[in-house]
Amino acid sequence: MIPTITPKPETAERQIEPLAVNSRDAAKILSISERTLFKLTKEGKIACRKIGWRSLYPVAALKAFLETPDTEN
Repeated sequence: MIPTITPKPETAERQIEPLAVNSRDAAKILSISERTLFKLTKEGKIACRKIGWRSLYPVAALKAFLETPDTEN
């Protein structure tokens, strides 16, 4: 008897979570305008990395910003 090889069921392609996003996507994630994002970045409230001409916002920094209590009233 010849063993049969059963093909594995098609696995859904794993989606890779990005470590960082561009300014447009970062603003969308936070539901704010890019202008507000740039203001918060300039104030040092949100971390940003410049790589060449691109500004990348680490997803972890965006999450940390949302979890930080707002001290301004």
